[in-house]
Amino acid sequence: MRGLHQKILLMVIVVVAAVRGEEGGGFVTWANNYYVTWGHQPLVLNETSELQLTLDHTSGSGFESYSIYGSGSFNMKIKAPQTKSTGLVTSFYIQSRSSRHDELCFQILGSIGPPYLLNTNMFLYGEGDKDQRFRLWFDPTKEYHSYRLLWNPHQIVFYVDDTPIRVYRKNPDIYYPSVQTMFIMGSVQNRSIIDPKQTPYTAKFQASKLEGCVTTFFGIEKCTGPTFWWNRKENWQLSSRERKLYTNARKVYLDYDYCSDRKRYPKVPQECRSYS
Repeated sequence: MRGLHQKILLMVIVVVAAVRGEEGGGFVTWANNYYVTWGHQPLVLNETSELQLTLDHTSGSGFESYSIYGSGSFNMKIKAPQTKSTGLVTSFYIQSRSSRHDELCFQILGSIGPPYLLNTNMFLYGEGDKDQRFRLWFDPTKEYHSYRLLWNPHQIVFYVDDTPIRVYRKNPDIYYPSVQTMFIMGSVQNRSIIDPKQTPYTAKFQASKLEGCVTTFFGIEKCTGPTFWWNRKENWQLSSRERKLYTNARKVYLDYDYCSDRKRYPKVPQECRSYS
C-alpha cells in the first residue's frame, strides 16, 4: 500500500481538521501533520477541512501522518469516488514500519452499484490476507460516512458509523499488535485497467476525530495506561449495546470471512480464536 516516500508538505490552507483531545493527540491541520507518500499531490479545502486524493489512468495517491502512535481511536470520515471500476480501492489504515509489520485497514471497494463492499484486513507481524468483507448498508459515494479504528492493549475494533463490525481481542497464546507503533495512512488506487475518459476519480477524507497517543518509534510502552480514555476498562470489551449492533452486523452484512474459508485455509488460522 505504500509507494516511494516523497515527503512533500501539504499546502497550509486548512484551519482545523480535528479537535485535539485532552488526553491524546488529535490532528490540528492536515498540512502540518501529513505528507504525500506517492502519486498526485492532494487538494486541501479549508471550509470543510477536507483532503482530496485523486486517481487517473497514470497513478493514484496516498498520504501518511508525520506522528507515530502507540494506541488510540482513529475516526476518519470518507466519501468514496463514484466509479464503474471494481478495481478501485479507497483505503484508510494504520500501519507500522518494519519488515514484519502490523496493519489495520479499511478498504472501500469500487462498484457499479449495490451491493457496495467494504473489506477489512489485518497484518499481524507481517502476515496478512486476513480479510473480512461486508456489504455496506449505504452508498459510500453519496455522502460522508465514519470509519473508526479503536486500538488499545486489550482489543481492536473496526467501526462503521458507530457500528462495530470486527473485533480482535488479546489472547495470551496468540500474537496481538501491541509491540509496534503505527502511522495513520490513506490512499486511493486502482487494481485494474480503467478508461481514461472516466478519470479523474476523487476520494474525500475528513479527519473527524483522530485521538491517539503520540510517541516515538520504540515508545509504545507510554501508550498503554488508563491516562488515555480508549485504554480504560470500559473499552476492554464491547458494551451491551455495541454487542447487539455487532451481532446483527455480522449476521446481516458479513459477505466473506477468511476464518470460514476451508478451501483457502484447510486448517483454521490460530488467530481466529481471538475474534470476539
